[in-house]
Amino acid sequence: MVSFRYMVSFPCSRADVGCLAAQNGPSESWLGTGIYCDCKRENIGYTQETEGQNKEKEKEVVVISKISPLQIPDQLRSSEKAWPIVYLQTRNLDLWHAPTSLAYLVGNVLNTAIQRVHEGPIQGQALLKVHIGEPNCHTRMRPEYVKGISKFLIERGASGIVAGDTTVAYSGLRGHKENPKGSVSKYLQLARKHGWSKNGKSGASFVVLDRPSTSKPGKFEFVTEQKRFELDGVNRFNDFYAAGGFADADFVVNNAHLTLHGLAGVAGCVKSIAMGCSGLTGKLRMHQSLLPHFDAELCIGCGKCVESCPENALQLNEDDTCPTVDPESCIGCGECEAVCAVGKGAIKLAGEEITDWERGSQTLPIRMADYTIGLMNGRWDNTIHVMHMYAITERCDCLDIKQQPMLKRNLGFLVGKNPFAIDRLAARILAEALRKEGRVVDEPLLKSVETTAGYIFENYGILTEVPVERMAVS
Repeated sequence: MVSFRYMVSFPCSRADVGCLAAQNGPSESWLGTGIYCDCKRENIGYTQETEGQNKEKEKEVVVISKISPLQIPDQLRSSEKAWPIVYLQTRNLDLWHAPTSLAYLVGNVLNTAIQRVHEGPIQGQALLKVHIGEPNCHTRMRPEYVKGISKFLIERGASGIVAGDTTVAYSGLRGHKENPKGSVSKYLQLARKHGWSKNGKSGASFVVLDRPSTSKPGKFEFVTEQKRFELDGVNRFNDFYAAGGFADADFVVNNAHLTLHGLAGVAGCVKSIAMGCSGLTGKLRMHQSLLPHFDAELCIGCGKCVESCPENALQLNEDDTCPTVDPESCIGCGECEAVCAVGKGAIKLAGEEITDWERGSQTLPIRMADYTIGLMNGRWDNTIHVMHMYAITERCDCLDIKQQPMLKRNLGFLVGKNPFAIDRLAARILAEALRKEGRVVDEPLLKSVETTAGYIFENYGILTEVPVERMAVS
């Protein structure tokens, strides 16, 4: 049984951004419509609660806001006004194995690079979007490098700072099923183990962005698992589901660790926003066109993928050499490909064949590009993207396995406000480094970045060739 509790908070001062609550004040006609004001934490809307549930506990809420127009700033479309990328080159430093004291020093230099990207003040609560890695992933992002960014946020006026990430659609210690609302101890324990806590190496409290029970009162607050909003002008989607913590952040520093990715091609800043800052509904929508395809010659029929499928969409009958998939149950999360005992090639997740832009838009990189544009609407100038380019592996940090870096050396950091340009530059830097070390470059995976670049320019006029400023630390 569901009851409704009205939440009304006035006055809202954001009439300057077209906030309906600010313009109209309290009105009975607004109650129950689910409309939030643009300042996010002041609202007229409703919350659904299970009868008898503690009202102070986490609420599974979807807040519907008015339809907004797509806003793409001139700095993304004009070569003369383009936001630059700062390339912090670390030369001979081993960023992966560097002692903690040295890593903190490098983080301070990274702080300087960020200051060159954002000159204005910062107000309100700030989010350090990060990826903590799976339990057995030792080539993950290091929290020491993020700590220096907190100094930048404090100096510019942020009232509260946390690090955070969302639950994932697949199984594991970060999984949404393993961390139900009000009970996210598995995720938080892993975060602390990897250094992401107030008393850990990051120096910042960690929150799960789609679990409001982890919010920090008076420091970083959010009350919804995910916030739905409608938006005109994005090709594949007309509504978006942002994780509650991301939606209520006033300023974001999006930290991404560069890896290759079997589905997305390159895992970088775009994936960190699209997948890492969306609610579960958004994640599933981006994955929905993908189904696993099994190679009968490579598959050994071990059944590991069947056991790991979070939706029981796979079956392996006694007489079958490969599992079969139920398209209606499959959510395209990629768990089967991730746990495959054979490894790369036995299972491939694919959508429709790419023959033109329209059908090509069904692939994951293009869908993530559209979703990133939606989630970033209205917050481009208040988001900085930082690409960590060390311990780069052939598969992403979402896999619960130990991997070895593809390169002998590290590539440094990229800092800017255009995530598409950063991803493209990172892919090019990686490809060149692989060639110099005589390694085979996985052209199809790296090509996905070029495909995305062409798509966003053709459809939104967003440039990915921008000025690059270089800094060096050694």
